[in-house]
Amino acid sequence: MVEGNGSTAPREEMPPKTFSKGDLVVYPNHGAGTVSGVEEKTILGEERRYYIVYVPDGGLTLNIPADGHSGLRSCADEEEVAEALEILRGGPEDMPAHWNHRLKHNQEKIRSGEISSVAEVVRDLSAHGGDRGLSTGERNLLAKARRILISEVALGKSLEVDEAEALVDDALRGGGKA
Repeated sequence: MVEGNGSTAPREEMPPKTFSKGDLVVYPNHGAGTVSGVEEKTILGEERRYYIVYVPDGGLTLNIPADGHSGLRSCADEEEVAEALEILRGGPEDMPAHWNHRLKHNQEKIRSGEISSVAEVVRDLSAHGGDRGLSTGERNLLAKARRILISEVALGKSLEVDEAEALVDDALRGGGKA
């Protein structure tokens, strides 16, 4: 029996969502930010629209193509943030035994861009690290996943980053409700 999503059937693609100035968004691998504008740019003779996204964590300004599937999505709302914090309170899932396989498994979850998947990575690597220690790559991935999750919790709940970090840490310890 094959476990996981080994399906080779093509996923049904949804048309990309359109964002406007002021929208709260998440860009996988960078975290949560705000659309500060939409610009038309001509690059190599081709005119394209770009979202200008400011990510406060790290002070990044990203130019993300507005046409096509960039991975940009709306920031989690209060309910989705509460679900992610509940995931942190739960027990860890079984992960591959070898660090390299765990790293790939968790990188794929982060690339999905979903707050629930990022919360699973934070929960599972935090628990695994406490029991057995993490490889350097896993420690770096955990730090990145925490940063992404905390940035989205902060924007999704209109909190300061340190308040969002305290919520995440409390949930990891199994405490408090969202």
